[in-house]
Amino acid sequence: MHVFEMGSSQESFFLWGYLKSNVYVRKPRTVDNLKVSTPEETATVPQEMLVNVMQNFEERLRTYVRQEGRHLSNIIFRN
Repeated sequence: MHVFEMGSSQESFFLWGYLKSNVYVRKPRTVDNLKVSTPEETATVPQEMLVNVMQNFEERLRTYVRQEGRHLSNIIFRN
């Protein structure tokens, strides 16, 4: 698994928060340490978590289509 590119979706914020908390447990002291730790931790993200995040994203996309692109004020974001 490669380090994912961060977007502005709820899923990206959730995954980045999860990944960041795991990377910083190691207390990287240099940029090189951070560059090594990030892909290592990315590879350990549980498959079930990735599936759940993608299912949530797909559900929100379907809701968005049903709303014909209007604001999703009543949507609940689950992770």
